[in-house]
Amino acid sequence: MDGLQEKGALRVAAGESVGLPGRAAWADFARGVSVVLVVLMHLYFLHYTWFFRGEDGAAVVKSVLDVTSPLRMPLFFLVSGFLASRAVERSWGSSLHGRILQPVYLFVLWLGVNIAIDVWRAALGVRGEVSPWEFFTDNLLWPQTTLWYLYALVLFFTLTKLTREVPAPVVVIVGTMVSVIGTTFSDGLAQNLLRSFVFYALAARAPQVIDRVVAGVAGLRAGPALLVVLGAGAGYAALTALYLELWVDFGLYLLAGAAGVLFGLVLSARIGGHLLVAPVRYLGRHTLPIFLVHPFVFIAANDLFADNPDLADAIRDDQTLLIAYPWLLLLATVGLSVGLEALARLLGLRALFSLPRWNARVPGP
Repeated sequence: MDGLQEKGALRVAAGESVGLPGRAAWADFARGVSVVLVVLMHLYFLHYTWFFRGEDGAAVVKSVLDVTSPLRMPLFFLVSGFLASRAVERSWGSSLHGRILQPVYLFVLWLGVNIAIDVWRAALGVRGEVSPWEFFTDNLLWPQTTLWYLYALVLFFTLTKLTREVPAPVVVIVGTMVSVIGTTFSDGLAQNLLRSFVFYALAARAPQVIDRVVAGVAGLRAGPALLVVLGAGAGYAALTALYLELWVDFGLYLLAGAAGVLFGLVLSARIGGHLLVAPVRYLGRHTLPIFLVHPFVFIAANDLFADNPDLADAIRDDQTLLIAYPWLLLLATVGLSVGLEALARLLGLRALFSLPRWNARVPGP
């Protein structure tokens, strides 16, 4: 079997999505899980803790976030690198639109949206004065909002493509060393970038490794597959528990992230194509609008609660509602995000979520 046939066979075994050439069901499921966990994290830190810190249910949300901390972004960027692997091997011109120009366009556009909303809220007196130009230039050079992931996608793709003549093991090893050393002495955006790049690079430069893992697990019988999933989960749980106990990063977070990615891969390989998780796969195919829109839901919720203190009190007085509230808001947020994208496309406002192709050919008769 030649290389192309072998790669095609592996992708079919791994659960190729019908109607989406080159896109696997496991990848959509994994990204869907990742983006939901990211939204939950921002829900907790940008909104929930401001009004319900210490209340019943808060500990559950925080525990979920702690346990999934080494999994969220490593798994997301691993799948992103996997989906970008073909573009890495193509010419710069053929990958320029989707992999560089589009995220740069959306980054700048939604920075503008952030500024416009901040200026509007300042005019209403719900926040302090805003310096639009300073905010724009600061974030353009070093992102300080949730848009940093777009910045990371462009940076990671560019670095991976520039080093494509370097053997993949060398790129991964150097990336790992830089991650271990760099994350120990950095924080914020730098730490997020250093922690994530090695996973992106691994999948982008060696997608056949990911294919083989997923296809191998997908091809197992139910019993052995369950043992593999449980074993990967146990390894991830042990390393994550050790990290949370010590809070020492010197390679431990990266090791827990690797275990988490393996667990995410084998779990996605087994259940990613199941009908019951179709909504999660749908979210995985619409991560972009979720990332772009969800912070504004929490800003609106904060303003609503600040203007109506009795609303938060009413939630605290109802024990069931208090516990369910973050999860209901999570569902509403992801639903609203993908719903707004669908509405924008229906109204001809696709440019809010994708770079227009000005040079698109007009079909002939």
